[in-house]
Amino acid sequence: MGERAMDKESWGRSRASLRITATGRKLLWASYMCSIVLVLQYLAQPASADPVLASSVGFCKPVRLEATAEEKNRSVQCCLPAPRRAIKRFKLPHVHHLRVRRPAHELANDVEYVNKYNLAYERMNALPADDPRSFLRQWHTHCSFCKEAYLQRRLNTSTTGYPLQLHYSWTFLPWHRMLIYFHEKILGSLINDPDFTLPFWNWDNQLDATAGQIPQIFLPYQQSNRWPRQRGRHGRYGKIRNTFLYEGKRRNPNHMPPKVLPLTFDASLEKERANWTHDQIRHANLGQVYEMVYNKVSAREYLGGPYDTNSNFTEAVNVTVGESGGSESLHNTAHEWVGMLNNTAYPDNEDMGVFTYAGRDPIFYSHHANVDRLWNVWKALPDKITPDGHRVRKDYDDYDFLETEFTFYDENADMVIVKVKDTLESNKLGYTYQPMVEADSLWINHKPNGTKPSYKRSDVRVSTSNAIGRHPTSFKLRRHAPTAADLRGTQAQNVQQLSEGVVFEHVRVPELMYVRFDVFLDSPSATAETDEDESAYVGTFTHLPSGVTTVTDLGQKMVHVEDDDMYRTLNIRFSTSLALKRLGVTDWNTDVTVTVVPRFRPHGYGWNIKALTFSCLRQEFT
Repeated sequence: MGERAMDKESWGRSRASLRITATGRKLLWASYMCSIVLVLQYLAQPASADPVLASSVGFCKPVRLEATAEEKNRSVQCCLPAPRRAIKRFKLPHVHHLRVRRPAHELANDVEYVNKYNLAYERMNALPADDPRSFLRQWHTHCSFCKEAYLQRRLNTSTTGYPLQLHYSWTFLPWHRMLIYFHEKILGSLINDPDFTLPFWNWDNQLDATAGQIPQIFLPYQQSNRWPRQRGRHGRYGKIRNTFLYEGKRRNPNHMPPKVLPLTFDASLEKERANWTHDQIRHANLGQVYEMVYNKVSAREYLGGPYDTNSNFTEAVNVTVGESGGSESLHNTAHEWVGMLNNTAYPDNEDMGVFTYAGRDPIFYSHHANVDRLWNVWKALPDKITPDGHRVRKDYDDYDFLETEFTFYDENADMVIVKVKDTLESNKLGYTYQPMVEADSLWINHKPNGTKPSYKRSDVRVSTSNAIGRHPTSFKLRRHAPTAADLRGTQAQNVQQLSEGVVFEHVRVPELMYVRFDVFLDSPSATAETDEDESAYVGTFTHLPSGVTTVTDLGQKMVHVEDDDMYRTLNIRFSTSLALKRLGVTDWNTDVTVTVVPRFRPHGYGWNIKALTFSCLRQEFT
């Protein structure tokens, strides 16, 4: 409210200098009405979604790790050093030309680039541990902000008393954008190259055979003493030196090239799907990107739900309430596939497989560069989802979203405060991406398998309990036509622009448990072997194992979490408009079944948990 208060004060001061004429009174009345509108807009926002200050200043706790047989109380220290100088406000750069991020698979044999990229990381790694620009502290930035080491803060810096978590909400995309923005700027400064850019791992690309593999840049090269001269200005004679990009990095040895990242990856079915052909993987990948990017029209569907700063922690088991968007859900698979999930030699699922260690692998930043690229692509996609067909895909325009602030260390080791509203256009930040129009068009124009489930409604057994067990379960979803009331809080201009979805509310997920399930509409016979590219498929939810700190009383309102009872409470949303259209469900009064196919692991943390509970299942428009 600070900025609004200042606007109101300046309006009040200007009033004294106005001559009270008919024209002046009209202007005053217009200003007054605008002020009322702003206030009403502010009051209309959910009380739980105040702007948050995500800062590394103040209270910080070690991040808890999963217990082992040898050590019960395990943790890692991810807290960042305190700023040495006054904290600054971030200012958008003066952009003379755009820096262009290029795909990693196309840079594999660019000797000059790969050597420069490796050198930048070597110099970053050589910085002292107390330098916030060091590779250690870059890793710790993601670890601490995404594993609840810090507390939420209001814009006036007072704490809410709850842990800070920058996944599972609308903060996911803008925070990670600025994480890799400053990471990239630091790397460039260390090699005196202001035009340096990170490569992006173009895993959604099903056109180029090597695009979805772990990029060669991050692997040892088989090379002779001298490479042939490359075309263009980037080629150079000499060996590629990229040892920092792979030495000591923990990655799944079973997923090395020529293996391609399957975006529907499920470790429990890896043996069964080992013989999948390239075309099968390609088709499934196109379908997954289509569902998780193209099929999301509203900001809530793609970016995630509002950041909750007023969670109900009356139960000790509640840690945080959040809602991931399609972007975050899609990106989880690469983390899981690259990391050492469920390898007994690596109990913490390092590196990429767990938030704690993901930032320790350089591929993490390349992975998130592609997540960031897809955000730009998503905003340019046409609306062929809603009945209206002309809805513009755009970011939230919510005050609480735009005014949320993050702190990062820049290339000068200065702490800067960045508002979300300054992160929304990459061009204004001075960078763009090499266009991948032909590859993107494959998933944009993808058509899912036209197979429709066949069954008798009278034979369907629907569950009456709000529980997702270890076997496929069907639930009944009651539907209604959208009304004017459904428009409230959305960015749609009319009811015909609303996107229909289904929401599992308040799903209780153990913090350290791997959880995955697929969801189908009107397909009660769906099983773990059912093709995710069928007409009835609406998406997949994945929860990577993670931990939260046990917060102790510091003389303010705190959240106590029992070590053996740590849960995260999430709302899980799936977009249903296109699937209903494909299934021929055109009557708003037609109820449908929602079938959940769990893919829980038979071992590891949570193996003994029989079901995940949720409060309700409902239709919702965004």
